Amino acid sequence: MEKKVVSDFCELYLYDDYAIVRIFENQHLDIKKNDWIRQQYKDHFGNKEFVVVADRRFPHSIDLDIYKNGKMRNKKGLAIVSTIEEERERAYVEQKLFPYSFALFGSLEDAKSWAQHFF
Repeated sequence: MEKKVVSDFCELYLYDDYAIVRIFENQHLDIKKNDWIRQQYKDHFGNKEFVVVADRRFPHSIDLDIYKNGKMRNKKGLAIVSTIEEERERAYVEQKLFPYSFALFGSLEDAKSWAQHFF
């Protein structure tokens, strides 16, 4: 079952074992915004393990400190989906900051499949 949550900077699609997050174009994902996203995950998943698929179809910036300050023990995987070269290059930097499974995909369908078969 899918639940959609929309804010002024992103949209989230929450499923049983994974979430898709899509940051809107030209937004900056900072600690405060990431805290809001984390709260949505906590409200939906509780203590259950889950995976995040970041659909990066729109260019945006990210405060990389969210990886230091935003760790959730039950977030076990992160998939980055993008065909934008700058986003893919940033994903390689982010991979070093994320302590769990991390994957990079060119299509949302491939990332969703990875997320669904993760557990």
